[in-house]
Amino acid sequence: MIRRQFFFAMLTLIAFCGLDATSTVEFKYPSDANIVGHVKDSKTGEHLIGITIAIKGTTFGTSTDVTGHYFLRNLRPGEITLVMRGMGYKSQERVVLVQKDKTIEVNFEAEEDAIKLDDVVISANRELTLRRLAPTLVNVLSDKVFAQVNASNLAQGLVFQPGVRVENNCQNCGFNQVRINGLDGRYAQILIDSRPIMSALAGVYGLEQIPANMIERVEVVRGGGSALYGSSAIAGVVNIITKEPTRNSFTFNESMSFTDFSKIDNNANFNASIVSDDNRAGAMVFGQARYRSPWDADGDSYSELGKINARSLGTHAYLRLTDYSKLTGEFHTLSEFRRGGDRIDLPPHVVGVAEQTDHSVYSGNLKYDLYSNNYKHHFQAYTSGQIVNRESYYGGIGEIDVNGHVGGSLGYPIPQEAYGNNYGVTKGRTYMAGLQYSYDLDHFLFMPSQLLFGAEYTRDELNDVMPLLAWQIAMDENGNPIHDANGQVIPLYPELDQNINNYSLFGQNEWKNDRWSFLLGARLDKHTEVKDMILSPRATLRYNPTRDINLRATYAKGFRAPQVFDEDLHVGVVGGEAQKVFNDPNLKPEISHAFSLSADLYHRFGNVQANLLVEGFYTRLNDVFTNEEQPDQHDGIKRYTRVNGSGAKVFGLNLEGKLAYKSFQLQAGLTLASNEYDEAQEWGLNTVKDASGAFVMEANDAGLLEYKNESMTDTKITRTPSVYGYFTLAYNPSHSWNIALTGTYTGRMYVPHAIEYGVHSAELDILQNNPAIVDETGTAPRIDELKKTPAFFDLGFKVGYDIHVFKATEIEVYVGMNNIFNSFQKDFDRGAGRDSGYMYGPTQPRTGYMGMTMRF
Repeated sequence: MIRRQFFFAMLTLIAFCGLDATSTVEFKYPSDANIVGHVKDSKTGEHLIGITIAIKGTTFGTSTDVTGHYFLRNLRPGEITLVMRGMGYKSQERVVLVQKDKTIEVNFEAEEDAIKLDDVVISANRELTLRRLAPTLVNVLSDKVFAQVNASNLAQGLVFQPGVRVENNCQNCGFNQVRINGLDGRYAQILIDSRPIMSALAGVYGLEQIPANMIERVEVVRGGGSALYGSSAIAGVVNIITKEPTRNSFTFNESMSFTDFSKIDNNANFNASIVSDDNRAGAMVFGQARYRSPWDADGDSYSELGKINARSLGTHAYLRLTDYSKLTGEFHTLSEFRRGGDRIDLPPHVVGVAEQTDHSVYSGNLKYDLYSNNYKHHFQAYTSGQIVNRESYYGGIGEIDVNGHVGGSLGYPIPQEAYGNNYGVTKGRTYMAGLQYSYDLDHFLFMPSQLLFGAEYTRDELNDVMPLLAWQIAMDENGNPIHDANGQVIPLYPELDQNINNYSLFGQNEWKNDRWSFLLGARLDKHTEVKDMILSPRATLRYNPTRDINLRATYAKGFRAPQVFDEDLHVGVVGGEAQKVFNDPNLKPEISHAFSLSADLYHRFGNVQANLLVEGFYTRLNDVFTNEEQPDQHDGIKRYTRVNGSGAKVFGLNLEGKLAYKSFQLQAGLTLASNEYDEAQEWGLNTVKDASGAFVMEANDAGLLEYKNESMTDTKITRTPSVYGYFTLAYNPSHSWNIALTGTYTGRMYVPHAIEYGVHSAELDILQNNPAIVDETGTAPRIDELKKTPAFFDLGFKVGYDIHVFKATEIEVYVGMNNIFNSFQKDFDRGAGRDSGYMYGPTQPRTGYMGMTMRF
């Protein structure tokens, strides 16, 4: 019934929009009505390259060439509005009367906008809007920041936003996750060109797999975004806007980094764009190759940063079918081999610990935009998809003793019966399609408004199998195979198959003018893992008493739906044991209620441009997912059941300031946050001791004595500092020199640490010189700790010099260093028994780099 209603709604939307759309498609004939002109910097008088000149309300436009001039050909006669936009300059509009067989000249004097008052964003309401007029607060991260910190991928540049942290959560495989307003990665939704196609599987290593040279800008919306984008947009939304071609150009970059000045991290990339003379078609192609050597911080032969060998290739293209319609497509493919642990060059099944993944990812989206002649109607149809194929190995055989010698050394081969078998094959498929329609009303009730509604369908398929382990069958206590109701043998490691369908309807109305906006909207989702339909409303209020004062208040309800796998499908290694997470049959979705108040203030003091942002936020979480460790079945897999726990509350303050004075630009952000569960949650285990201090044992179902463990709990949301921030300082003393100083601060936080007594992998266990003891199942006692980490300040710099070969051709050479003071974790676990998840703080140690960029 729900499916029929959903598809009926989509067909109705197509029919309704199509009635008006037919009037915009008409035969095009040469009108010889042209507009020419140039764009100059208002201060220097220099002609500017790559400034966009668009016709307001249409998909048609162009950009200035290498001489700073533009040419719009064969326009439709009538009154139009030209819009000039350029990175670092204020937008301008000019009303022009276009006449048949006439060419007119329209020139622009571009005024500097160092603090980005007139940035254009789409994440606030699914329509292009000036940032200062957007109904919700949107922060924009430009490709300029990625260049300042020599970021080769999304993860390395994303931290330079208020309320945003990126951290490495594994010593072996090195997967990163983004945390917004103190909530971990599973609460943030990653979009590519506004489409949620980053599945749970792709999101594990996705932050590092997205190359920086495909990114035009990154838009970050903090707080609940489920009303617009669906599940998992509780902490916020990170929207990656890919580069679109604006002019003919080519860029090549080669950068070589040296981790701890000892291991190479090499990155080469290129971008090439071509645009047709009439601006009806254009394409951009990008590619990147990266190789990172593994790095061992403490000399125990186990990596803290794993090996990466990655390639990416993609394109973004458009075709303007008419002045009022545009077809846009983006496609990219990623290939990445990643390996961490010990003896990286050996096969993973014969080493102490190995986490190895080999990814092939294919992602793409297609969008069709159609406007009416009077610009009031906008219809959009879109589809996107992602295919992820992953081969993996998670596990380890530990340190094998062969006749008193180290197994695997010359003359002492590891016996084949000790080989590991934790190979995995995972396939992920994500598809989505949607329709969206908006209508600008001149007056509705009490002011002009924009009505927007649409429908979406998303399907997520995930299949995971461990092919060697899948041969094994489940046995009863007598050693006999266990059969199901149909008489079939039950595998000990069954194939896991997940298919999720989500049907969505969304709508909103935004009453707005330059001073006020009031938005009411909601989204209705039917998710196959949730019994009831989920309603996510939102309301926003914006008040601009002047152009330079933006005040906002927002409320949004969000949700996160359960899945069969944990959010990252990541199999951790703790003592060489794989981990799997299963849902409780009665699991409910997590629900959030997010509130925020913000003031975004701009002012000019003579030659100084200034911006101050103050944002208070409060998020209430209900039915928070938590994992309960299940009794050990002694089959090499640790099992957890995901259940609903208590609620949690996250609240705090985001502060951001910007200053621009002549050749200096300073930007800094600080977050103060408090995050706690309503009730204590499990963070680890400790083995029970009796009055004499001896570890307590009890008989399990098989009659074997095993250690009795108790849950360790706390109300703290772990891995969340109460204070963190960033800054960037750019100085351009001349047209050729580019100097940048950047830094991030991570305050103290609590991090869980799993420790096996007597294994001597953790610093605590080594210092106490605990004896190696195990129970009758071969398991050591647990003495987990909740560690309060030190604070970290990661300071970096970059110096670049541009060699201007010709007017439109330049070569930049640069050198720099990240984490100058080597503010990095010092107490890593050691050896095969280490807790690979015990990693915190900055994502890389002191790292020097140098490189060259060629542009024309």
